[in-house]
Amino acid sequence: MDKATTSSVVGTILGLVAGIGGMLLFSPKPADDSGLSNRVTEIARERDDAVSEREKSEAALADASAKQKLAEQTARELADELSKKADAKGDASDAAKALQAKLDKLKAETDEALRQKDARIDKLEGVLDDNGIFEYLSDEEIAARIVELDAAFSTAFTGKDKKAAMQALWDLQKLGPKGYDKSIEVWKKMAEDFGLDPWGEGPGELGLNMQEYVSLISNFGLIEYGLTNPDVDSSFRIAGIYGLPWWSNEDSAKRAELAGNALLRGSGYESVAAVEALKDINDPSSARYLADYVTSNSDNPAARKAAVMVLAQKNTEVAWAAIKDAAESDPDEGVKQAAQGAMQLKDPAVAGVLINFVADESQAALAGIKLGDIMT
Repeated sequence: MDKATTSSVVGTILGLVAGIGGMLLFSPKPADDSGLSNRVTEIARERDDAVSEREKSEAALADASAKQKLAEQTARELADELSKKADAKGDASDAAKALQAKLDKLKAETDEALRQKDARIDKLEGVLDDNGIFEYLSDEEIAARIVELDAAFSTAFTGKDKKAAMQALWDLQKLGPKGYDKSIEVWKKMAEDFGLDPWGEGPGELGLNMQEYVSLISNFGLIEYGLTNPDVDSSFRIAGIYGLPWWSNEDSAKRAELAGNALLRGSGYESVAAVEALKDINDPSSARYLADYVTSNSDNPAARKAAVMVLAQKNTEVAWAAIKDAAESDPDEGVKQAAQGAMQLKDPAVAGVLINFVADESQAALAGIKLGDIMT
């Protein structure tokens, strides 16, 4: 890894660690309020019932219209048949007019009922919208919302309206899976403005600070989508991987699985990011994913070395078995030395301070201090 890439990686790690607090502070989160949740569920049910009532009313109106047409046709036929009988014709005409009046009244009453139901539905949908719940929308409605929010974002981004641009992205994520591709597209525009390579050194047209950048991804479902879809842009996948430890309200085993699969199936910097994520996900499976990676990977020594150091911190039987294997047979000398140093950490030969990291060309390195040395 050249010096520029190393600086970028270090900057990314330090920046994301520093941004934890900002993410927790700025990221919009669903309220942890069972009462509100129950009320929203009730409102959604009311909305569905109202829609069902409206559909029944519309069906009744359609049926009445069909009957009206049939009655009008019958009246005409009767009028023709009885045309020679003026009094009978008059009776048929009067009957047709009376039927028309009844149908007009029915239509007016039905129209008013539909108007009231539409108003009720609009009110219920407004409550759901206010709580960020859009599952009730049809595919067509979601598609229309995506177009509207994309246009709102473009206007905000062009006008350098940071708040409006962020809100458009958050609202896109609320639309669920059908809005995820557009969400990632919008996220990348904002992330590139903030700076991806090198991290944090983009044009800065919106003026995003680091905390605001971290808060852009506000939906765990979007992260899950990004990490299980191989076609998603790598920059989003890396951001999603780094964010996994901080979604503490989500199942730890699920988060570890997402990071572990990203580690085992990924490459390059995605693997390094996955190691960092597994370090901070407190789940028993984290060590297993790291151990599997150390004993099976052969093309990413930087990630294997990082995994060895994290495994030592996990301090499990599975972890130490993988470290021992790397200490004896890893093809990369740097990884092997890191594993050997970790083994000394487990069973130090003498009491003292174990050196588990020595920066290249540092004062310690120049003084001859090596990884695995014990300072007594």
